[in-house]
Amino acid sequence: IGIGYSKARSLNSGVVYASSSGWGNTGPMCKMSAVDSHLQAFSGFAALNGVEGGPPEMLRYTHIDPSGGALLAAGVLLGLVSKQRYGEGQHVITSHLSMTLLMQSTRLAEVLYTNKAIPRLGSGCTASVPNRCFVTQDGKYIAITVQKASQWVPFCKAIDMQVLESDSHFIDNSSRVANRDLLDGIIEKKIKSLPLRWWLLRFASFNIPSSQLMDSTDILSNTHIRDNHYIVTRDPPHTGKITMGGLPWMFSETPASLDIATSIPGADTSVLKALGFKTINKEQSINTDKDSTKLPLSGIKVIEFCHGYAGPQVGLLLAESGASVTKIEVGDGDWSRALSPSSSSNISVIYDALNRNKIKLQYDKIDNNISAEIGAKIADADIVLSDWNPKTEDTIASIINKYRASKLIELILSYYGEQGDLGSQEGSELTIQAMTGYLRSLGNLTGPPVRVGADIAESAASSMGFLGVLSALYSRSITNKGQSVSVSRLGAIMSLRSLQWAAISKPDEWLGPSYCLAETDPPRYGYKTADGNIFVSMMNLRNTDSFLQMLKELGMTEESERDPVFLAEGKNTIGMGYLTGKYHAFWEKHLQRFSVKEALGIFNRNGATAVEFSELNDLVNHPQIIALGLIEEHNGKRFIRAPWVGHWKKPDVFQ
Repeated sequence: IGIGYSKARSLNSGVVYASSSGWGNTGPMCKMSAVDSHLQAFSGFAALNGVEGGPPEMLRYTHIDPSGGALLAAGVLLGLVSKQRYGEGQHVITSHLSMTLLMQSTRLAEVLYTNKAIPRLGSGCTASVPNRCFVTQDGKYIAITVQKASQWVPFCKAIDMQVLESDSHFIDNSSRVANRDLLDGIIEKKIKSLPLRWWLLRFASFNIPSSQLMDSTDILSNTHIRDNHYIVTRDPPHTGKITMGGLPWMFSETPASLDIATSIPGADTSVLKALGFKTINKEQSINTDKDSTKLPLSGIKVIEFCHGYAGPQVGLLLAESGASVTKIEVGDGDWSRALSPSSSSNISVIYDALNRNKIKLQYDKIDNNISAEIGAKIADADIVLSDWNPKTEDTIASIINKYRASKLIELILSYYGEQGDLGSQEGSELTIQAMTGYLRSLGNLTGPPVRVGADIAESAASSMGFLGVLSALYSRSITNKGQSVSVSRLGAIMSLRSLQWAAISKPDEWLGPSYCLAETDPPRYGYKTADGNIFVSMMNLRNTDSFLQMLKELGMTEESERDPVFLAEGKNTIGMGYLTGKYHAFWEKHLQRFSVKEALGIFNRNGATAVEFSELNDLVNHPQIIALGLIEEHNGKRFIRAPWVGHWKKPDVFQ
């Protein structure tokens, strides 16, 4: 818009200015444009998806854009909290590339340890087994996950195969991962003996995460989703009724709402033109100790009781922002310790990655003395992170409730929400993907399900949880009151899928490549060249001459001149254009005569934007990643850092 940070600050010294580019504000790619599909290809996100032994596959949904929006909003709130605490504005800088790597933090942890590409496993997962989809007697698929050590014995009982409980091949998660094919074969045969409905009821009775694979019709009519307001309908005057995802948070003291008037495009233009920046409210911070170089959450005390992925990542982001985070574990501790792969210390590298920069306390059990000790820490804390437990006698929940101060902010994370039919059920990354249509947005209609390889439900809950905590913290600086914030993985993903639900509400045309065709289109692999795949878009192409020059350099001129529609539509025939499907083979036929490097050069120097498909293990050594300083080494281990930078200096890494 022509107003950079320097100009904005000259108008308002207290401004919080946030900027997010596609690739970052430095490095060899900083001047390139990007859309969601470019990020999927280049960031390694697509390389995690696909059938076993197959090529990387792009998700038929723009997941990275709305997910990045949540993380950008969190960056803005960090700036606002910093301003409230220290009296100075902030310039918060991030990029879609940085945020996309954070969305893949668990897989990235594996790569940074093994230095190897992560294999594509269809609906399977490298971290735990069983954790995939199986065919039932009636030809339908069921998603099943055993990710906690405590779930293995109940699972064996649920499938009536107690003989597996003590089998040395499957005695723990690392053994089951090592013998994946053997165990999957045994389970496949068993699951195929009975219908889907029977298995759903059976696994629910043993509290084993499972789900049918839902399409958009199932999702939009699902009782649990409707009752929890994860799907809502609004009726803006200029569009008609639109279905969208609900809000991903429940605030106990300052409830958010979608029941507000919908802005009509252009309705406020004249007002903004008249006022400009002249009437900016230069409200003074509640703290006049001006220092924008302090970490935003310096001095904030956090107690974390969470297990697995989402909660520990919220704790890590709080620590990266300057908070003092104490992680408390009881008994065997966080179940993610047993996920694969493990480091030389026999602790999961995923656990190590998500739980650095925290003070870790572990107790064998909680007695009265330990309860009082934990209670004292809670009483002194600003923030508590906890996992939802429907059991009212849950020890941790009772301690939190007993010792909480009025200033306390508590984040409560669940899988399906705290209310409704599924409120008391265990869930998993895979079951959330199955319930929200992601398994219908990869693979094809006649083949087996393909999961999104990145843990997108967990990362969605962590970004929404982090955003919710910061919102409550900012509110507390004004009201001096704490509150609870509830976030479910199902609700977070349903919110991020709003573009999908809106697009299929009542579209004028059923065109592609779009949200309308996400469940029925064939897999998207980008465009084959002689030595690899690329993704290319021409949405920023400004003139016909550049398009014709590309055709000339690719040797496509003569053949394309025989197709007036192709020449007239130009940029709509490739990438995100609505005629992509019709002309995909035509482009690919010519591109296969060029290497990836040659093809990228032709497209990019003529005004298109093209990138290669990357494997995560190759990406971490790319000059763009190095330029952004996203990976840092500590004691021989490498870790991903927070995706934002501000005036503050990042805290040192410690374990």
